[in-house]
Amino acid sequence: MKQSIGQRITISKKESETIIRINGTVEGWMNHALLGWVFLWSMTGLYVIYFLFSGKAQDDQYFFFITYLTFWSFFEYKAVYSWLFRVKGYELIKVLPDAVYIKRGVFSFGKMKRYVRENIKDLKKVSQENNSLSSVYNKSFWVMGNEQIMFNYIGENVGFGMHLTQKDTSALLLLVRKMLKKK
Repeated sequence: MKQSIGQRITISKKESETIIRINGTVEGWMNHALLGWVFLWSMTGLYVIYFLFSGKAQDDQYFFFITYLTFWSFFEYKAVYSWLFRVKGYELIKVLPDAVYIKRGVFSFGKMKRYVRENIKDLKKVSQENNSLSSVYNKSFWVMGNEQIMFNYIGENVGFGMHLTQKDTSALLLLVRKMLKKK
């Protein structure tokens, strides 16, 4: 049996297993803006690499360019991963009688993490101050984060439901709470 919550959440139920899939897609203009950012960032790094290996750099500039390329490659990875997640990414929550599995995947890649149901405590909406800088940054569509639902698992906070609307968050939270109360 399949049902959906909003535009991005689908729920499949089979016997004692429930699978919740949250698509990471965004609106078209956001996808194009993120792709434009990735393209421009990539071109900047490739130009610096060209400049470094063309022989135009002087001896005292190598350290700067190597340091720059180190930071550039880290943010290149983050930008490409964020864009791929927005195109073909998803969150997968699998609720079984003994455990909950959560996976963030792009295409079919991603690691599924297991959480024993008895150790899951304090399932709730994430409260964010609307005026704080971190809240505004996390709500940005290019950020991989902004989890809307969180629980405590052996002293560690685990979140899921990135960039969900308030309505979708409430409906998903209600469903997951109901699923966790069942054995």
